[in-house]
Amino acid sequence: MGDGGDWWRRARSWPLWQLPAPAVAYVLTVETAAVALAAAVATAAPIGTEDLLAFAVLAACSVVHLQASRRIERVRRVTTGGPQVDLTSIWLVAAVCCLPPLLVLGMVVLTRGQRWLAFDRPAHRNWFSAAAITLSACAASGVLLVAGHRPPPMTDVPGSLAELAVLAAASIVYWVAQVLLVGGAIGLTTTRPRLVDLVGDLELNAIDVATVCLGVLVSIALTHAPLVILFGVPVAVVLHRAILVRQFENDARQDAKTGLANTVHWRQVARKELAVAGRRNEGVGLLIIDLDHFKNLNDRYGHLAGDDVLRAVADALRAEVPDFDFVARFGGEEFSILVPGVHSQTSLLHTGDRIRRTLERLTVAITADEGDPAVVGVTASVGAALFPDHAVNLDDLLRTADTALYAAKRGGRNRTCLAGQLDVRPA
Repeated sequence: MGDGGDWWRRARSWPLWQLPAPAVAYVLTVETAAVALAAAVATAAPIGTEDLLAFAVLAACSVVHLQASRRIERVRRVTTGGPQVDLTSIWLVAAVCCLPPLLVLGMVVLTRGQRWLAFDRPAHRNWFSAAAITLSACAASGVLLVAGHRPPPMTDVPGSLAELAVLAAASIVYWVAQVLLVGGAIGLTTTRPRLVDLVGDLELNAIDVATVCLGVLVSIALTHAPLVILFGVPVAVVLHRAILVRQFENDARQDAKTGLANTVHWRQVARKELAVAGRRNEGVGLLIIDLDHFKNLNDRYGHLAGDDVLRAVADALRAEVPDFDFVARFGGEEFSILVPGVHSQTSLLHTGDRIRRTLERLTVAITADEGDPAVVGVTASVGAALFPDHAVNLDDLLRTADTALYAAKRGGRNRTCLAGQLDVRPA
């Protein structure tokens, strides 16, 4: 009885129960569905001697890859958040394309088991990852079973475009299922998630697709010349390292709180834009936006609430400006927007005031340090300057826009001010 009570107390302290109720329900549903579907498809196809040989080759390659990249993966997990490329997909997709469902499940257990032993993560996250991969693999295997696909004997290759199309369809199902399942979990555990938070950016998904394609190539190599896939192991390790380098490059360019460009990256891009505009005799606008009374908000609700407001403002700015405009968090509660192709001061003033009005309408749901929920609004003062009318280099343009910003502050805040003009566009 005592042991049962101890187990129950430990179970009640699991990190899983700290998630929002919808997230808990989602995680448990996915895991239950994975177990049920795995049981349903486990005996859907017989297992032959060649299947066991193919499984052994894939298993050996996956073990070598995961052990060789263990240190890289540890660094990547510490430095990244949100969706990530799962490079075990190389071996899992190959297994889906080549092996009966029961051996595919064996590959899932092998790859996730290595990850589980190598990295200290909450158990519910490990179980959910395994369940999501299981559902994705079973769905892809189901496509192959419905299409009547059976891997050709070793030393043969897919003999028709139709067979390749079936492999492609199964791979797409695997990838899409993974994206949706993981994105659903992120959406239920993240406050006001953006689409990029749920499914990753375009570059991340391109790498993910490339990984899946590599898995298909490995499966074809396995049925044609099994030893050839040994060359896939160093490719997988190098790809692992390349993804980490990409993440470091992105981190060096981004502001950690808002995901916008940071000051260093923004200055690099701005200098290039001004140089190009100078050669083409074009104008480039600069807007500096400073949130009004932001310190008061931090003092009243706490810095975590202030961070929520900064993220909401960043999202509003992303949505408001075109893709070719370049937005950065310039520090503290200050943001900067580079507006290429502006040919008149009036147009730049209108753009700045439109953004100011957008922020004026913004409301943000926050939680104070004491745990009390609240909804706050924000206003901003905007300083605007135009290249080459007001300055012919970036530093002077920044100083000029900053002077206009302080004129807007002195004019009563929640104003837009253009450099060189005494009149301030009122709220």
